[in-house]
Amino acid sequence: MSNYECSLQGIVIGQDQKEKLIQRLLGICGNDSLVDLFEHEIIFTPSTQTPEGPARNDDVVLRVQSKITTEKEKSFRFRQWYLCMQGNPEPQRARAVTVRPIARVQLSGDVFRFMRSLGYRYKKKKQ
Repeated sequence: MSNYECSLQGIVIGQDQKEKLIQRLLGICGNDSLVDLFEHEIIFTPSTQTPEGPARNDDVVLRVQSKITTEKEKSFRFRQWYLCMQGNPEPQRARAVTVRPIARVQLSGDVFRFMRSLGYRYKKKKQ
């Protein structure tokens, strides 16, 4: 069975539009209660990057993500981390959406040491 993660990107102007969007999403998703979601994402780039120029390959950016669902998980030590790699967007002719493949793998142990051993360095985080 396939799992799909959907991301919605856009600009919502005003509280009225926000409420209409939430009602529409609730109608599509079939969920009548909103749940707070807290996620921590840290972005890593290769320590040695390909030089700029025509022969440059796109360096693979890796992300580690963790959901924060309990008070205990606010500490880095008690979180379950996932290594994520996002592919390039793939427009679909038969659909009105763009698909982006995502590979996601569960990690254990010291994720920061692991990323350094892969040759990656911390770039930025999103919370």
